[in-house]
Amino acid sequence: MTSTGDKTSTVRRPRNSSATRQALLDAGRAVFDEVGYDRATTRDIGERAGVDPALIARYFDCKEGLFLAAIAEGASAEEDELDFEPRALLAFLLGRWDERGHSPLSRALASPALTDEVRRQVSGIVRERLLDQLVEVLRERGVAEPELRAEMLVAIAVGVAMTRANGTLETLAGAPRELVLDSLGPIVDALGSP
Repeated sequence: MTSTGDKTSTVRRPRNSSATRQALLDAGRAVFDEVGYDRATTRDIGERAGVDPALIARYFDCKEGLFLAAIAEGASAEEDELDFEPRALLAFLLGRWDERGHSPLSRALASPALTDEVRRQVSGIVRERLLDQLVEVLRERGVAEPELRAEMLVAIAVGVAMTRANGTLETLAGAPRELVLDSLGPIVDALGSP
């Protein structure tokens, strides 16, 4: 903020459409990650990006569009080399969320506040990044109902990670990750077996 006499104004970024779009995307990802989709405001995102919040509509149509763009671009090179064996995938997801916090995608998986359109698109992203490959591994093993079991494995990972992060279940939140993984092992093995 700068002050000129009685006026206070926000310092704005120089005009550059690709830089503005990227600044909004980065700010949106950070704000969604911190407070979730339902509590994030376009004003907070615009301020964090250093641009007029109305530009969200120009580049993403609406807050929902920005949220989906943040999720879609959230994949890392690390995810390209995932091991989709059920225990390895669970260890990766819990480790990533324990060490780096939750992403907009993991928060979206647990959010009851999504619109039908966002829910449909989040489902498509999760299917593409995780479920299709996990279903294939389960199918190769001869597992009955591999789609259901794959979704259950992802739901276990999200649920355990979220309750560890928010501390509502204190013993689970304080337990070493390896102990949690060992305790979940028989459940994961049962879901991943024919």
